[in-house]
Amino acid sequence: MTARRPYAGLTVAEVISDAADDALVLAAGMAGRILADLGAQVLCRQGRERGFDDSTELFLSRGKAMSNESVGELLGRADVALVDGAVLRERGRAGLPPVTAVLSLFGGALAESGGPASAFTAAASAGLLAMVGDPQREPLRLGGHQEAFALGLSAYAGLAAALVSARPEGVPVTIRASLLETLVWLNWKAVPLEGYEVLPARTGAAAEWQVLRCADGYAVLVYQEPDWPRLKAALAEPALEEPRFATRAGRLGHLAELAAIIERRFLTLTRREIHDLARQHRLPLGPVWSPADAFHEPHNRARGLFEPLGSDSGVKAPRLPLIWLDQAAARRVDVAVGAA
Repeated sequence: MTARRPYAGLTVAEVISDAADDALVLAAGMAGRILADLGAQVLCRQGRERGFDDSTELFLSRGKAMSNESVGELLGRADVALVDGAVLRERGRAGLPPVTAVLSLFGGALAESGGPASAFTAAASAGLLAMVGDPQREPLRLGGHQEAFALGLSAYAGLAAALVSARPEGVPVTIRASLLETLVWLNWKAVPLEGYEVLPARTGAAAEWQVLRCADGYAVLVYQEPDWPRLKAALAEPALEEPRFATRAGRLGHLAELAAIIERRFLTLTRREIHDLARQHRLPLGPVWSPADAFHEPHNRARGLFEPLGSDSGVKAPRLPLIWLDQAAARRVDVAVGAA
């Protein structure tokens, strides 16, 4: 199967206001990058300096063109736009392309509020900062720009659906994608917790699943109740046969002691050895790989996970998490660029 360029002939404008949070610029950049990779001509408004690192700028700008045109000129020649609430308020819906994605931090009634907020506060509102970490420490935020890039994927999904939809000529389509709603969707397991009288807190070292040290780094201890016999067999640690660990209730009552025993065994094994044990015994253990490990992993190399970035073939980055594959002719869906 080979990659396709279904959006060839489509002009996309990325126009995020200077007052918008960085997360919306990054999200629009991710959605635009996907469209560019799939053949669209993507034009980015030259906004204020955001201070993103060079690698982020290089990754998001690949295949795009920067524009010094006025907002009106840029939007006027686009088939699709990625904008924020401020641009929508300024231009009105009639001043935007037929297919437009409006990005916001909070969505709903707050979509165009313009109040002080950031990706960090949206992540906190979605419960992401309460997932991991020690109870007495400050919350741990996700690394990189995961929240913003997830919003970009959400916006792209809406645009892709709009572009293949059957709609009457001249009928505009507006996709609204918010960071908070995207993060709540990602952290969907936390939604039922709203009904709890007491919200669960971060448990740190008392958590059932732990990140433990091993001989050359760290590995994540993850297992379900049916995995326990296989975990014992894989580690061959006599202490795990003690009666206090025989049931899940017993293990939950002795989590710190259990983690210490397993970590002691992990310290005799490398990450690769833990990986091999996990495969042999069908266990969901997760060695923590470094970027260099991930780059040289045979499976990743076979899949072409890393590709040249920019004109320097020696610089590589993970490819986008979405590609368009050729399929049987009867199942192909071609984008009708001219349908408005």
